[in-house]
Amino acid sequence: MTVAQHSDSTIPDSVETRLGTLQYELGCPTPETTRKLYDEMDFQRAVQVYLWGYPTVSFESIRLTAKRDLDMDYNDLGIADNFVDPKSVWLTANDTTIYAFVNIDVAQGPVVIEIPPGAIVGLLDDMWQRSVVDVGLPGPDGGNGGKFLLLPPDYDGEVPPSGYYPVRATMNNHNLLVRGIIVDNDKADAVQRIRNVKVYPWSERENPKPNKFVSISGKPIDTTPPGGIEYWARLATVINNNPVQEHDRFFMAMLKPLGIEKGKPFQPNSRQTAILEEAAVLGDAMARNMMYEGSQRISGATAFPGTHWDWVILVKPNHEAENYTQLDEALQYTYGAIYLSPGIGRMRPGPGANYVQTFRDKDGNHFDGDKSYRLHVPANPPAAAFWSLTLYDTATRSMVQNPTNDAAHSSYDELKTNDDGSLDMVFGPTAPPGQESNWIETVPGRGYYPMFRFYSPTAPLFDGTWALPDVERM
Repeated sequence: MTVAQHSDSTIPDSVETRLGTLQYELGCPTPETTRKLYDEMDFQRAVQVYLWGYPTVSFESIRLTAKRDLDMDYNDLGIADNFVDPKSVWLTANDTTIYAFVNIDVAQGPVVIEIPPGAIVGLLDDMWQRSVVDVGLPGPDGGNGGKFLLLPPDYDGEVPPSGYYPVRATMNNHNLLVRGIIVDNDKADAVQRIRNVKVYPWSERENPKPNKFVSISGKPIDTTPPGGIEYWARLATVINNNPVQEHDRFFMAMLKPLGIEKGKPFQPNSRQTAILEEAAVLGDAMARNMMYEGSQRISGATAFPGTHWDWVILVKPNHEAENYTQLDEALQYTYGAIYLSPGIGRMRPGPGANYVQTFRDKDGNHFDGDKSYRLHVPANPPAAAFWSLTLYDTATRSMVQNPTNDAAHSSYDELKTNDDGSLDMVFGPTAPPGQESNWIETVPGRGYYPMFRFYSPTAPLFDGTWALPDVERM
């Protein structure tokens, strides 16, 4: 019998790596090498799981903050009846829209969502910020109003043959966002439209209780994901409250050595805690890098050729590209924003919205709250409903908190226009004389970035006949 000979039949006594020297005895790792490798393996896994988990920890943070600070439970609606206050920290919320949100749990059975007729744009996402269905103008009800029946993932009971739009839930926990579009500057009408939204258990359909509405306007709350071990506690809560989906099983295996396992309490030991806390620091740094420099590795990011303006939404509503799940694209979006929908980021005219943002001025420099800038907005911005321009703090990804307590302007405002119908919007710590109506105050010592929203975008946004130029230093 011939014995095959390996070309390299020995393992060296030591190997130099980025972890330092790894020692071996007769081809087997020493106890110290084993410790180093397991620590590094678990750390690398923790960092990657941090990036993967960001969308759901963000939504769980909204749920927990609403419960803790606003006494909101499932099916209660938080309404920005006087717009969102910049003192509140919400990932890229704006103070030009009447918002309402509601957390929904179908673990105990189906839930009915009643949308009234009129100018409402809404969306339902699961806790991973994957779109489930649109409601209102971009939804199947088309703005005519209707009842949506959200069915649990494993539901096999009664489904009415008519009168409802049945929707199969992807998990137990979901978040519904509805916007009341202001028509003819009638804010009160938009608010009332939102207050006509109803959410209740299917079991109470014959006599549903009135919903509890809680005003979030003027409430200085912080809904952003936390750092440290609390980040992981929130991820563990979502995992335990929901069924594990097939495409998440790989990440469940990565989490198990870190102390996060379906059906078990999150009680990390000191080693796991140290690894998780360090991973949260590096993970947050990577996520921030992906948001602000994502155009370096995500194709199709540039909105207007030759400028620094990027499309905000580069991820698909279900996070799925043709051949891969969009981990980078989902992170780039959800680190700075919340909620996805087929009607948001759609690259064609019609109901819904699309957004662009820029992190650099014309000269390629980041925006500085100490300095003044001008954005020239060409005539006829391509938005059939309205447009808005909002400044966001780079640290919080929330509206800049300035002394005027106003981080945005929109086409609803009385703005100074040029003779050709264009506008010049200005950002800076002080208003240039004669430009007060078009000015957004910035905060010295703070970085920020502008986001321009187009509601019900029209063809010129996509066919190259209209474009925003770069923001220029004044």
